[in-house]
Parts: sequence; C-alpha cells; structure tokens
Amino acid sequence: MGPIYYDLSEQFLSSGIKFKYYGIARTVMEVGYELSLSSADVRFVVFSPAHDRFFEVKPRIGAASVTGVFDPNLPAEAKPLRLRYSFPEPHRVRDALYPTVSAIVQRIGLRRWRRVVPEGSLREIDLSGQVVVSLGRPKMMADYLVAMDRLGIRMRFYPLLHDMIPLHEFSHPRQSMFARNFAHDNRIVIQHSEKLLTNSVFTKTEVERFSASGHLPALPPVIPVLLPHELRETAEPVCIDLPTAPFFLGVGVMTGRKNLECILQAMLYLHNTGRPVPMFLLAGAYRKRTLRYVERAEFSPIKDKIQFVQNPNQAELRALYKKALALIIPSHMEGFGLPLGEALWLGTPGLSSNAAALQEVGLDLAKYFDPNDPGALASLIDNLHSNPEAHAALQDKVVRSHASLRTWRDVAEDILAAVSQRPAAVQASS
Repeated sequence: MGPIYYDLSEQFLSSGIKFKYYGIARTVMEVGYELSLSSADVRFVVFSPAHDRFFEVKPRIGAASVTGVFDPNLPAEAKPLRLRYSFPEPHRVRDALYPTVSAIVQRIGLRRWRRVVPEGSLREIDLSGQVVVSLGRPKMMADYLVAMDRLGIRMRFYPLLHDMIPLHEFSHPRQSMFARNFAHDNRIVIQHSEKLLTNSVFTKTEVERFSASGHLPALPPVIPVLLPHELRETAEPVCIDLPTAPFFLGVGVMTGRKNLECILQAMLYLHNTGRPVPMFLLAGAYRKRTLRYVERAEFSPIKDKIQFVQNPNQAELRALYKKALALIIPSHMEGFGLPLGEALWLGTPGLSSNAAALQEVGLDLAKYFDPNDPGALASLIDNLHSNPEAHAALQDKVVRSHASLRTWRDVAEDILAAVSQRPAAVQASS
C-alpha cells in the first residue's frame, strides 16, 4: 500500500480559539499527532477553497504547536472565507447568484493566502487514487469531494463520522436547514467512501439505521473506531484560578441536547430540599444562550454556586478535571463523549446520563442517571459531595482501571488497521 494522506482541513478552516481544543477539531489534532509519530507513511494535507486544490503541509508538533499538540503549520490569516459547494435542493435566486459570489469569495481567499503563504512553499498534490483519511466534519469533506469531482479526481476515501444527531430532526414535519444540509453532506461523504469509520458502536448503529430508512444512501463497510479516554499533558501555561471549595465540573454543557437544564434543576432540587449545594464550574466556549439561561430568575437561589471558565486550554482543562469532585455530562444524546473519558483518564469520577454512547465511554466506572430526572442526578451529586467515603471508593475504582482505558495511539492504530484492509469486493476485482 502507498502513502496515507491525513486531512487537516478541519484544523485549518476552523482555526481559532473557539474550536482549537474541542470536539471534532480536537480529534483531528490528536490523531494527527499520533500518526506523525507512527512508522506508517503518513503525509498531511489541507484543502484550500481559494485554489480548489489540496496542498501537502508539514505540521508543527508538541511545544512548537499553537495548541501544544499538533497543527497544520499554516498562518491563521490564510484561512479563507467559506461558501458551500453544493446544496440539498435548488433555489432559483441563490443558484443564479452563486457563480458570481463564489468567484468573489475565491478571489478574496487567494489574496489572503498569498499575503502570508510564500509562493512555492507548499506543494500542490494530486490525490487521484490515493488513500485519504478524514476525521473532519461532513460539511468540510463534502465541499472538497464536490471540488474533486469537478476536476475528475477520485480518491480512496476513509472518513470517520462522529454522530447522526441532526438527522433526528427528520421526525419533525419542518426540518431545519442545518438538518437538510447535514443529510446532504453525509450523502456525499458516504457515496465517495471506500469504508466508513465511526467514533462509537452507537454511531455505527445510527448510520445503519438512517441508511435503512432511506435518509442516507447504501453503505460501504462500516467500522467503529472508538475514541479514547486520554487527555494529553501539554506545556501550556495554567492561568485560571481554581476554586478552593469542592466543585463539580461540566465541559461544553449547553441547553438543549447537552441538557444543562438537568444540572441546574438538580442543584435547585438540592437547595429546595435543604441539602448542601456544591459549586458547579462550567468550562467551554462562550455561549450567549447559556449565560441567558443561567440568568433566569428561577435559578437565583443557586446562582452564586455557578462559575464559568471560558475557553480553557488543554493544560487548564487537565487542572480542572483533576481538582473536580466529579464531571457531570447530562446529554440526551452523544456520538461519543470525550469529556467523560477525559475525566476518567485523570482519575475523576463521572456522573453521566444513560445515553448509549456515553455508556460505551464510561463502562462500569461512571454513575448513570436518566437525563430527564434531575432528582436522580441530585441524589448522585449529594452522595459524592456529602459522603467522602463514597467519593473515595468511586475514585479509587477509576484510578485502578487506568491501564484499561483507551489512548489516542490506540485510535490511530485502529484507523491504520482499518485502512490497510481493503474491502473484499475491491480485493476480488484487483
């Protein structure tokens, strides 16, 4: 087998503090780091919408990286404006204006690129027939797959899908534009794939279910590659003040599917029943709707117990996890659930909803509750907050299980193994 090209477009096109450490960009970063250390012939590429081409890049690694782990080594100023390459349905006015707007956006992108990327410093690369692995968002992948189709370039494409959550809007009579675009992008990704990878068994089941229902096309082989528990140590500075009082931690918890409502209602339940209410720290990106929700009058009795830590870096996240009594992750649904794994990796207990994917992450190490039952969560919080023996016993169980937890190296190795085994139909015809 020839070289494997690993796509860093997600990091390049989503560069910025909001996405640097979280979610999908984080997964691209961490697996990229491990692949750069592997013995396999892995090369790194980004797609430039300004050129409609891929370029090979030489990533920065470890302390040399702006993330402390890994990045594409492209100036943030080179990041172009993004415009969708395709749409789920025709629209007369949009489709008439699109060629002109697209040309303008592309010219702006070229100017940005040329200001900060020296001419000839990056090699344009033809990926025809080459193995390309992408862990980015479907909308990023769909754009460059459409661009490659226009050029007659067909790659051997191995994407990893992170969740199918937006497709659940198909049960509603009025689907949002986001859900329609998401379905459209995933169709393009699936139709171009030699194999599909998923971040959990749950996501594999979801992909297969939506394919069977006709919302997604027929599938190639689907292989679950579970994400890890590991939270890598970095050399970044820790500039946040950690509370002296015991606290519970939420990472990226918002209202809606992420279910911040359950945590606040559980804290209110403790207050109303005369039980001690612990501190709750909410770490993650700045979200206006989250701040507005916490400001509601109904939460005034517990408002002084809620603190925000905005945009912590990876070293600060580690410090928060290690100091917390427990992580709380109350989501109604997740594709995987990195924060739960990270807490367990650092020896911190997890209080998790009983969502299927979260149980894949938490195994028998987390305490589970119904995300629609704040009283059940309140009971778990109260037990760990008020019963030092119970907390110590759970923490000891987590710490003793550390050797069995998954690492980013495990993920990278599983991806390499999946890519190296060609589908039986392909083997038979070659």
